[in-house]
Amino acid sequence: MKIIVNGKEYTIEPDADLSNANLGEADLSNAELYRAELSVADLRRANLSEANLTNIEYDDETIWPEGFKPPMS
Repeated sequence: MKIIVNGKEYTIEPDADLSNANLGEADLSNAELYRAELSVADLRRANLSEANLTNIEYDDETIWPEGFKPPMS
């Protein structure tokens, strides 16, 4: 899946290593983030609606959108 962040296009695939990524403005709706590494990622303003977050990895430093409840890691 291709996404645009700050005017740049990126390809996101299952098993993606997005650790330390600043994805605060990313539209990740319907993204296939299966088994993605999201440790220390900044997702505070990302659109995660309908994203596949199955088996993702994250830590206490991952920043989620306000009110978002991530799945168990």
